[in-house]
Amino acid sequence: MGASTYFIIAGNLLPLFMCGLGYWHVDQILPLYWSESAIVGFYTILKILASGGPIAKAKRDLPKGPEDYTPQESLGGPYSALAIGGKLFLSAFFAFHFGFFMFVHGLFLFGFVLQGARLGPATVDPMNPALWLSYLWPVRWGIISLSAGHGASFFLNYIKGGEYRAAKANEVMMQPYSRIVLMHMTILGGAFLAIRMRGEGATAALFAFVALKIFMDVKAHLKEHAGLPTAPAEIS
Repeated sequence: MGASTYFIIAGNLLPLFMCGLGYWHVDQILPLYWSESAIVGFYTILKILASGGPIAKAKRDLPKGPEDYTPQESLGGPYSALAIGGKLFLSAFFAFHFGFFMFVHGLFLFGFVLQGARLGPATVDPMNPALWLSYLWPVRWGIISLSAGHGASFFLNYIKGGEYRAAKANEVMMQPYSRIVLMHMTILGGAFLAIRMRGEGATAALFAFVALKIFMDVKAHLKEHAGLPTAPAEIS
């Protein structure tokens, strides 16, 4: 495992410890992992914008002959006006589509799953931003911890490791969806078990759920970066 994998694990240790000590329960873990999806979406936008250049152009070793250029490069390179416009469009499309996905899941989570378990259905307005913030603010340190883990992976693998060189914006845009859908299904399953159980049993079930989530995160992280090209050794 590379250094970025350890950062991913470290970012997940805070919620694991808080659950194990009994300080965080379903009301904290589910909003925290919902916010992690937003973090993944944010770094995906950065990956789309950075894919192929302009850093790649600046790091080229020697000029190549016309026969050595790819079709994309022959049209002006990864940071030509055409390429930049395309990446901006894909970034905006992804932000809208993924943001809508997050919004709908947030309505279900904050307005019905959490509030329904606590107060019964239709007791609050799920569109109220204050409701969402009331769940996210208590886990702000967990959000910062997860953000740091994903940020470290982005800079160590995608930028310093040179993955952006061979990255294609349209493929990068699709990467988060399978991971996020699986994670959300796991979150809802863990929430159901934890809500149905009480006392020490609920704490143990939630701890096991968080540990399983870390395992899934690491597995998805290793799969995502397996076999991807990295920067030449001389490039720092």
